[in-house]
Amino acid sequence: APRAVDGEELHALTIVCVIAADFPAQLPVTARSMAATMLQTLLASRGEREQMMAIELLSRGFATFRAHVDSAMVIRRLVGIMLRITEDQGEDGGRADRAEILGRGAVLGRAALVPSSSAPGTRRSSDGRANRASDERAHRASNGRANKASNARPCSVSFAVVGAAKSGLQRISGLDMPVVSATLCSMLVDPSVDERWRALHAVGVVVQAHAALLHEHLEAVASAVVGSLSPKRATERRRLIGAAGTCVRVLERAYACVSFHAETQTLAVGCTNGRCVAFDLRTNTRTSVLDMHGLVAAVAISPLGNLVASFAVGSRELCVWDPQPSALAMFAKSLFWPTDAEAHGSAPIKSMTIPDGFLVHSDVPVLSVMRTIKLSWTGDSTVLLQIRDACFSLSM
Repeated sequence: APRAVDGEELHALTIVCVIAADFPAQLPVTARSMAATMLQTLLASRGEREQMMAIELLSRGFATFRAHVDSAMVIRRLVGIMLRITEDQGEDGGRADRAEILGRGAVLGRAALVPSSSAPGTRRSSDGRANRASDERAHRASNGRANKASNARPCSVSFAVVGAAKSGLQRISGLDMPVVSATLCSMLVDPSVDERWRALHAVGVVVQAHAALLHEHLEAVASAVVGSLSPKRATERRRLIGAAGTCVRVLERAYACVSFHAETQTLAVGCTNGRCVAFDLRTNTRTSVLDMHGLVAAVAISPLGNLVASFAVGSRELCVWDPQPSALAMFAKSLFWPTDAEAHGSAPIKSMTIPDGFLVHSDVPVLSVMRTIKLSWTGDSTVLLQIRDACFSLSM
C-alpha cells in the first residue's frame, strides 16, 4: 500500500533513480524494477514534491523504466495532471477545472466545428460583434463558475506540477511515440467523457513537440478524434465539440496533409502509407478512402466542400476525388466487398502526374518535404499545386 516517504528515503530514491535513468548498466535489473515501482507510487501520491520528482525521473529514464511500469497508466496520469483534473476530485472540481482551462477557447472551438448559417456580406460584421459579445458573456460566466467552485474546493495541483507533467508527456513522446499514440487513441474512445476531453487536448500538446514522430500515426489519431464525437449522445457531443474543434485545427496547422471544411464538417487526412481518408464529423463516420502510391504530402478541400485534392510524393500524382460517395456507388461497392470495412473506396475524378525533377531528395525529412509543397483551390473547380518555385494547375 502507498505510504508517505520521508526526506531521507526520498533523497536515496532520487540517487538510485538518477543512476537508473542516466546509467542503467550500472544497476541490476532488480534495482531498476524497484526504482520504477517506487516512482510509479510517488506519481500517484498527493505530495507535489513527490509528484514532480516522479514525473522528471520517469520521463527522463523512460527508456529504462518502461519495461517495469504500466506505460499506459503513466501516460494517462500525466495527461490528468497536465489538465488539472485528477482522480481525487469530484464532478464539481472537474467542471471547475474545465471552465478554468478552456475559457474562451471552448466557445471559439465549438464555433469552428458547427456550420454557420449566416449569409455572406455585411451581416458578417454584425454577427462577429454578436459572437464576440456572447463569447465575453460565456467567458465571464465560466470564470464565475470556476471561481465559485474553486472557493468551495481548492485545486489539488499547482501550475508547477502541470508544467512538469506537460514536459514529461512531451519527453516520453519523443522516446516512445507508438505507446503514447496508442494510449491517446484508447483514451479518445473511452466511455468517460472527461477521459476523452483530456485526450483531445493532450493530442495538441504532443503535436506541438513532436509533429514529425506523430505523423506516422496520423490516420489512427484522426480516426479516434472523430470517434470521440458520438452523434447519438448529444449531451456528450456538446461537451466535447470545443476540444475536438481545437484538436482538428491544431492538426490542420501542423500538417499540410490535413484539411478541414467547416460548412460540410468534412475532415480529409493524407497518410504515410499512401491512403487519403475522408471523415464526416456530423455522422462520426469514415466516408471514403483513396489509395495512392507513396507519402500523401498535401491535401486540400474545395471551397464548396464537395471535392478533395491530394498529392502523393511517390507517384508524383495529383488527384481530385469525391469525399462523399453517392448512395448508388456505396451500394455497388458493397456487392463486391460485403464485409470489408474499407468498402467505400474512391476513384479519382481527375488526375495528373507531375514531371520528375521537381521534388526534393527522398532523404529529406517528411515535414521538410511538406513545407516545399503547397496545395490550394483557386476556385470551385481549379487546383493549384506549388512545389518550391514551380506551379501546376488542374481544372475540372
